[in-house]
Amino acid sequence: MKTSLACLPLILWLSPTFAADPDMAEVYRTTRRAVVEILTDGHHSGSGCFVSADGRVVTAAHVIGRPQRNIEVLASDGTRQPARTVAVDLGRDLIVLQVAARDGGYPFVSLAAQLPPPGAPVWLCSSAAYRRVLLQPGTMARDDLTFEYQDHFVEVTQIAALIQEGTSGGVWINPQGELIGIQSGSVTVKGYAAGIANVVPVESVRRLLDTGRNAASTTLGVFVDESWVLTSEELRRYPPGCEGLVVQSVKPDGPAARADIRKGDMITAWQGEPLRFRDDFVRLLRQCQPGDTIELTTLRPDGAGTRTATLQPGSLEIGWPPVAQAAGPYPAWMPPSAYRAAAASRAPQ
Repeated sequence: MKTSLACLPLILWLSPTFAADPDMAEVYRTTRRAVVEILTDGHHSGSGCFVSADGRVVTAAHVIGRPQRNIEVLASDGTRQPARTVAVDLGRDLIVLQVAARDGGYPFVSLAAQLPPPGAPVWLCSSAAYRRVLLQPGTMARDDLTFEYQDHFVEVTQIAALIQEGTSGGVWINPQGELIGIQSGSVTVKGYAAGIANVVPVESVRRLLDTGRNAASTTLGVFVDESWVLTSEELRRYPPGCEGLVVQSVKPDGPAARADIRKGDMITAWQGEPLRFRDDFVRLLRQCQPGDTIELTTLRPDGAGTRTATLQPGSLEIGWPPVAQAAGPYPAWMPPSAYRAAAASRAPQ
């Protein structure tokens, strides 16, 4: 893999930020011992880190991709061992894995109490572009959470940074070496990196570790954008001054498709209340439970009129068996029937 010379000016420009804090050299040496590489079916698919001495690992859920895969963790000391899934939260692109405990425990990264404020320096420690355990700088870019579409909507904070292939699941740390987030994705414009990293916030990591069970992230199987992203020509298909969320794609057989919501429809209201911003729409959706009933007011373009669609959200995690959460050293690629049998054999009699 070639290294682009086009990146050199940016690296030189950012290097004074790193050099200005000599303590980061020691923080890096400590953190790198807890950073791992994630192998799925034998292939390097991303990064991760230990978050407990007993072998608990966090990474981005899309690094694993789907259940019943052969998951392994390659630690910084070169040890390679199987891992099982403990819990998954697809709405936040987060997964918790477990490897077997060992004498003396594992080096791990502690969780920060909260996200740093906008403008604060942070660092990503990961196997960027398959170069093992690199430290890269970034800057906190917002003080709230937003939703980005990465095959489905994911709740993230955002960091100003250029990130590369292989960083998914990497750990973002503050100057104290504490975990402030997990690398998820990046914003692109026409296929090019926009210098904005999408990061799972520390509070989401803490919540999944505390519950130890799969989330139930609601979904309608639809990608929407705010009406003002449309061109003036596209806007002519709707009444003047109309605002809402324009449907850009619909997943076949999803809740939106079953309710006859189509590409090009504009969602103008949720339960009768006007909608203008995408984050508001997804936040309302995530406050629902799978199977709840919601009503959306939609406007079909080209004078086709408005209608009310009744939908029941589904769950993103529906394909991930909850039996994977049972205690015990079960390989993550074990089929559900074997999970159940293994769990039953360990249950108290």
